[in-house]
Amino acid sequence: SVLKAYEWNNSHGASGGVGMLWQTFPGKDRKTKQGVSIFIVQKKALPRAIRTEEFWENVIKKDALLLTRMRHPHVLDVKRAPHDERGVLVLVTEPVVCSLANLLGDTRGILGNKDGGGTGWGKNALPPYLSNIKLTALDLKNGLRQLVECLDFMHRSGGMVHGNVCPANIYLTPDGNWKLAGFGFSCKTGSMQNKVDSKLDFGPFDDKKTADFVRGIPEYNFAAPEMVLNGRYDSRADIFSLAQVAYHLHRFVSTENKIPLRISRLDDYKSWIQNLHRPLVLDGIPKTLRKYLARMLAIDPAQRAHLTGFLGSEYYNDVLVRTLRYLDKLLQTDMKTRVQFLRQLPKVIALFDAKSAEMKVFPKLLVQWKVGEKPLMLYCLPAMLKISERMDKSSFKEKILPLLKQVASYKSPQFVYVILSNFKGLVEKLDASTQERILVPTLMTGLESKEVRLQQLAMRRIVETANANQFAYSALKTTILPRVQKLAKGPGPADVRAGALNAMGNLFELFDKNTIKETIIPAVCDAIKFGKSPPLLRAAFKLFSSLSNTMGASATATHILPTVCPLLVESCLSETDVKNMLAKTQAMLDLVGKSRIRQLSDRTAAGAEVDASSLDAALDDTGDVATFSDLLAKEYATSPSITTHRT
Repeated sequence: SVLKAYEWNNSHGASGGVGMLWQTFPGKDRKTKQGVSIFIVQKKALPRAIRTEEFWENVIKKDALLLTRMRHPHVLDVKRAPHDERGVLVLVTEPVVCSLANLLGDTRGILGNKDGGGTGWGKNALPPYLSNIKLTALDLKNGLRQLVECLDFMHRSGGMVHGNVCPANIYLTPDGNWKLAGFGFSCKTGSMQNKVDSKLDFGPFDDKKTADFVRGIPEYNFAAPEMVLNGRYDSRADIFSLAQVAYHLHRFVSTENKIPLRISRLDDYKSWIQNLHRPLVLDGIPKTLRKYLARMLAIDPAQRAHLTGFLGSEYYNDVLVRTLRYLDKLLQTDMKTRVQFLRQLPKVIALFDAKSAEMKVFPKLLVQWKVGEKPLMLYCLPAMLKISERMDKSSFKEKILPLLKQVASYKSPQFVYVILSNFKGLVEKLDASTQERILVPTLMTGLESKEVRLQQLAMRRIVETANANQFAYSALKTTILPRVQKLAKGPGPADVRAGALNAMGNLFELFDKNTIKETIIPAVCDAIKFGKSPPLLRAAFKLFSSLSNTMGASATATHILPTVCPLLVESCLSETDVKNMLAKTQAMLDLVGKSRIRQLSDRTAAGAEVDASSLDAALDDTGDVATFSDLLAKEYATSPSITTHRT
């Protein structure tokens, strides 16, 4: 009955929890359309040896119930309380992809796995949607950091021991975070040093039932020796387990998916513990981690390193991990500190790989954005746009486009400046219609701003984008060009008006000659009617010179030179300006003169040829009647035959 409220896909399942007994599937709430994960465990699917009411109530249901009570950013978030209906327990949580045990190759519990009851780890058994997931060194550092913070909170503030920290109880979310679950063996200690008695039976078991029993207890590979061998333990047991998780994952990622063999018998565990004091096989373990990891794996709990020291170790002397950690706690800092951090963040974004930036940094910035404070949004936006440069178009449309629409509605100079500073990357990701709805209005806002620097930046972006043929011609002609013309006409600072003329000088070749003649040349003439200044006149002369070369002698003579010549006597011009303008004017006159002389020369030559031939024809007195008759006879002979009709 619970599942009716959700759309879910059982073809992309994963698994986790004690003995990998929980199956998890991606889903969506039918009402809210929000993504979820559906966790299901069936009592009848439990191995026979642990298919008891005691195990069902005290381990399986306890795990689900405690999850609903735990509140921490790195604990799996429950969206709907567990529901037990006829031996089927259903739990709805935030979206997860799979457990870390799945990534290590443990396919038990995954639908379609023929060896669902097996105990081996085999990467080749993973379905394609899981085998393509690759953990990076940054994933491990950040994920382990999240687990340390979660366990430290449980130990100090919750007075609890988890008791089963292992890859099966750590889930990977779509944005790359690690979430702790699997509280079926957790217990209250009151304080960190208080020991509790273990009520778990770790064997030895009857050989025929070993596999079944092992699926009902914490993983041997990750269980602390005092829990298995002595039956008494405290919060330091979780430190040992976390160290084993770190060891297994680093070995897996760094040595071509090679990890220690799975321990499934108590005798094997004892032998492994006895040899643990010998030098560990540290292939694939970063040098910065080895020393502290060895201390966390101490057999004697009293000699074990503390969790808090782990985050301060050399292993975490990494700017990327420290950045992610700071982002997690950013909402807890004051506004001044947040702004200082966010202003520097774009410089660090380039150090992240594209996937980590999008999956780990962007969601944390989005949390800050959703606070809704415009100063905070303003400083989040540059980092978000920096991340968007390496997004594919699908992710860009989903994650960035809604932010751009929101920003465009503000028409704030500060937001416009950020958009224009990142304009090139945005143009490449947006289609023409979206450009006209969002980017072109942003450019217009920049041009209409009273900030000179913003106006100049907008004009530079117009020129760059137009010359790269990334604007629709209609938007360029009907929306952008008229605003640039208006800016050139003034009133406004001389530098801005001159900049507008320079922008037109870089754009006019994109238009047809009719538009240039009827729109651009008159616009330049209008721009220099009032408020003449050296920068404006220099820009006008430069543009007129270019227009002359493009439009030719006729337009130069009739439209350009009549405007240009009077400018030479403007009193504001320096001697250097006048010399340069005279040179440009002379070049225009030469263009007109050469063209005109060529036209007249061609006309004279053509006229002489026609006159000479006419005169020769008029003076031809050599012909006679016989010649004319011969010509007619020839014409008659070549005409179509005439059919004679008899009467």
